[in-house]
Amino acid sequence: MGNLRSEIRNRADKLRNDMERQNLDAILISIPENLLYLTGRDSGQALITEENAILWVKDLYRKIHKDLYLGKGYPFDVRNYKKEIVKKQIKKLKIKNLGIENLSVKNYNKLRGDLKSNLIISDIPEKRRMIKSGYEIDLIKKSAGIAKRGMRKAYNVLHDGVIEQDAVAEIESEIRRNGSETPPFKEGMLLASGRNSADVHARASMKKIENGVVVVDLGARYSGYYSDMTRTIPVGRLNPLQKKIFEFVRNLEMETIDLLETGIKATEVHNFVEKRIRKAGYRFYHSTGHGIGLNIHEIPNLGSESEDILRAGMVFTIEPGIYIPDKFGVRFEDMVLLKKNKTEILTELKYQ
Repeated sequence: MGNLRSEIRNRADKLRNDMERQNLDAILISIPENLLYLTGRDSGQALITEENAILWVKDLYRKIHKDLYLGKGYPFDVRNYKKEIVKKQIKKLKIKNLGIENLSVKNYNKLRGDLKSNLIISDIPEKRRMIKSGYEIDLIKKSAGIAKRGMRKAYNVLHDGVIEQDAVAEIESEIRRNGSETPPFKEGMLLASGRNSADVHARASMKKIENGVVVVDLGARYSGYYSDMTRTIPVGRLNPLQKKIFEFVRNLEMETIDLLETGIKATEVHNFVEKRIRKAGYRFYHSTGHGIGLNIHEIPNLGSESEDILRAGMVFTIEPGIYIPDKFGVRFEDMVLLKKNKTEILTELKYQ
């Protein structure tokens, strides 16, 4: 708990620096992932000002999480949540410029109510989460390690005649047994064989796997941090076209990772992949990658319209793919930690 409290204090200090640059007097946090990042738990509402940090939670959670909330150095004043209490506090502090998250219209209108504060939509928490600390990287690596165990299981169970759903049951069981807090991506992993592998988001069915390619997309969740990786696994002998595209996409993924460096535009990475795939005679149907952390998909976005620039401390995926409707698809995906002078592949396997 001590390390977590220290981490939370550092995050709150950095957030205040960001608030000052954006001329915000306070910021209100209610999105679970942002609460988890800033308070250590994903429930309640938090108000952070230059001098104060208040967290309102239900009395039940104050008691359950007392080891965190009441520990030495915890930066939030933890109070019982009551209806309208947050608004009353905002009024009491006479906050002029209040930063809020990107909320739904309903929640925005509910919050606005009779507040006299200027409500300013801010993505400070998400941008702060984009750069991972050493503490976070350790947790992400543990999550990736669990995912790799699941992928090794996939290589062992996939063969001709196995029902897709049966394979998923064994793979997901391996992931959960090794410490994942949820099934992959909460709703479960992706697995598709044959012509279904051309569907980017195809899920397993009761069909039997036949010789050809099987796309397996899975991950884990450890202490709130997700992992994500994809392999295209050959079952039996591939035909010449399958083998050609399999090798092309696998090599393209490694070439793209070799391209990565701090300061490069995310669009430059995406354009490199898209041009290579188009030159091969195919279309690229999704982004090259995405950030990953307390959400499966976070910034940076490595897509055609991204404004993100890659920086040291970012963890994101690289996932080129080629999909031929009614035939098959091939995708390889790894999580990459970008450092000042190099990259580290967090989901690398000894065999693919």
